[in-house]
Amino acid sequence: ATRAVCAVLLLGEFVLCGLIVWKVPYTEIDWRAYMDEVGGYLGGERDYLKLKGDTGPLVYPAGFVYIYAWLKQLTGGEIFLGQCAFVGVYVIHLAIVLAVYAEARCVPPWALAALCLSKRIHSIFVLRLFNDCFAMAFAYLAVFLFQRKRWVSGFVAFSLGTSVKMNVLLMAPPALVLLVGGERLSVACAAVAAAVLAQLAVGYEFLSAHPASYVRRAFEFSRVFIHHWSVNFKFVPNETFVSPAFAAALLACHLTVLLALAHRRWHRHGGGFFPRFIADFFARAAFDAPAKVPAAEFDPAHVARVMFEGNFVGIVFARSLHYQFYEWYYHTLPLLLWGGSCDALPGGGLTRLALMAMVETCWNAFPSTPTSSLVLLAAHCVVLGGIWTSKQPPATRASGGATMREGAENRRGVLRRRTARKSE
Repeated sequence: ATRAVCAVLLLGEFVLCGLIVWKVPYTEIDWRAYMDEVGGYLGGERDYLKLKGDTGPLVYPAGFVYIYAWLKQLTGGEIFLGQCAFVGVYVIHLAIVLAVYAEARCVPPWALAALCLSKRIHSIFVLRLFNDCFAMAFAYLAVFLFQRKRWVSGFVAFSLGTSVKMNVLLMAPPALVLLVGGERLSVACAAVAAAVLAQLAVGYEFLSAHPASYVRRAFEFSRVFIHHWSVNFKFVPNETFVSPAFAAALLACHLTVLLALAHRRWHRHGGGFFPRFIADFFARAAFDAPAKVPAAEFDPAHVARVMFEGNFVGIVFARSLHYQFYEWYYHTLPLLLWGGSCDALPGGGLTRLALMAMVETCWNAFPSTPTSSLVLLAAHCVVLGGIWTSKQPPATRASGGATMREGAENRRGVLRRRTARKSE
């Protein structure tokens, strides 16, 4: 049933995207700037500080440059041809996401349709042509490879995604918890080394010519986004929004919640993060010993949940979310809501559909307002609260890892207990 649903969705989305390109007018945002930026590269410039477009300097790593240079050569910079190319990108991206869901087997087939219901996501792909689409395609490919226990190739895909846009790094903490907590030290080191080497290989053309310029511009962690274009925290005054204190507070909350989830959920099968994860790592490192619960036994659903939960925490505490950033996490929401992460949420499917509708409505509000921003944050916090209060499904399929039927039974059990308490 899942395969049939996936096939229908892919075919339907191919047709829908074609109709959108045909019928809906294109609105210029960044495509011309992208073409100008890579035009300098195609003209022979290798100094990142000199690569610019009409919206400002190039601020993405080299993977972005190679992809959009190829698109410029393929399309001649023509918008319509670029849109046609992005129809293909959308279908490939969706196919990778569906592969993750099919591997996880923890979401009912009908809920997969939720992956295709966003007006904003279709716009990001075929009406805006943003680079976030490529970055997240690599990120989801990495998740799929992690599900298959292909850690080295998975971290290479992860690194390639980072070479397009650095938001992929939001998935780094959960990925490292899975890798280090489930594999031998030798395998973990090989995977991380492969990621580093892939990043160096992608950037070599610029690193060998102007290394300081490349590192400074492509990996600019200190950049502050403009308050006006942010979808979240719009209710915060601009002076507070751009302040270092606000950024530090959000970072502290981000790290605190990551560590709390690592202890309470992601490594619960190993006794928690503090101190068992750390103590076990050093005990095993000296002898390159396997983990007590090896990654080979991880349920693919557990891998997807951990990766998506870690990414979602980064979204909740991101200081600025521009409209294209919705692509960073939209396709994770059905698994978070129906795949075992939020079983404790009351109201069943209606609550979950309402949350997705709230999030989608806020992302479609243009321009964003303090009210839409506050509603978005509230929806995010409800989902995060659901993750925190829900029982973590078993990490291994052998020990009863969550299936679609078991997930439904867990939700029904929660509802029965609540009903019993009310009747008492």
